[in-house]
Amino acid sequence: MNIFTKLGCYLIGWNPVILKDCGEASHRMLKRFISAIIILSIIWGAIGFCFAERYMGIDSIIGKIATSLVFILVIICIERFIILAVGKLGAAGFFRAILAIMMAVLGSAVFDQIIFHQDIEVKMKEVRTEQINKEIPKRMSYLDNDIQRVTSLIDSIGLANISLYEKLAKNPVIVATDVSTTTRETGKDADGNPIIDKVNNVTKRNVENPLSGQVKANEEALKIYQEQLDGYQKKKISVADEVREEYEKAPIGFLEELKALISILKEDTAALIFYIFLFGFLLFLELLVVTSKGADSKCDYDLIVEHQLNIKKETLNSTEKRLIGSENNNKHQV
Repeated sequence: MNIFTKLGCYLIGWNPVILKDCGEASHRMLKRFISAIIILSIIWGAIGFCFAERYMGIDSIIGKIATSLVFILVIICIERFIILAVGKLGAAGFFRAILAIMMAVLGSAVFDQIIFHQDIEVKMKEVRTEQINKEIPKRMSYLDNDIQRVTSLIDSIGLANISLYEKLAKNPVIVATDVSTTTRETGKDADGNPIIDKVNNVTKRNVENPLSGQVKANEEALKIYQEQLDGYQKKKISVADEVREEYEKAPIGFLEELKALISILKEDTAALIFYIFLFGFLLFLELLVVTSKGADSKCDYDLIVEHQLNIKKETLNSTEKRLIGSENNNKHQV
């Protein structure tokens, strides 16, 4: 047995010792399984590489190759699950067929998004334009609410200042009265104690009306609110450019491209036919191993494995019967 046959046995999980005693049919079946797995490995390795590069954001070649190898490993494990089944596939074959449909959908979606890349870009520009046209009025609405709020504050403070200015015009200054108390001795009483008399001194002076301080505080507040208003108005002017720049720089995700692809398939019959063709191609490739394993004719390798299983079952059954019989004899002797 050459090294390639041993590698093939290791790949699909066969025992090279059993295969050594098998005929040409088993060797051909081995080659069929290996060919199917190689085809699927190439396809899913390419899908994994493209998926890592396009949607997972992996830039290094090593990372892309590692992702591709993971996809290949998963495919090999799935196929070995069918190849190593003993006897009829039954439910395993049914679930593998369902899995094949799901994998074909996923694979054709990834391949189509790569093949229709330029068409998807054109479609994405249309989608992004619609998104921008919806986003700009929202941003404008938020800014209009802020502008309205700040404008209302400026108007209310302005009206308050007008009233304060009118009051200040009538009374720019107010008279402040300062009262101070002093004591002085005015004489002595009969006992010789001093008589203290309190004297209140009242001083009047002109001071700035305290409303002027409130006016100054309002003026500072008006400057702050005016700066905010100017900022909101500048943002309103540039909001359209900002939204376009955000959407142009935003990366395109897998689901966005998938939605664009679905739109293309709905609008273009030729693209839909090509997708169905690619889906069918991948589906039949996925079912190669299942159909080969589920065929009525079996190779001698499968027959040997099933024969060994049957012999093991018979041996276990006979051993079990013998043990049960010996236990019954021991009970009767007791």
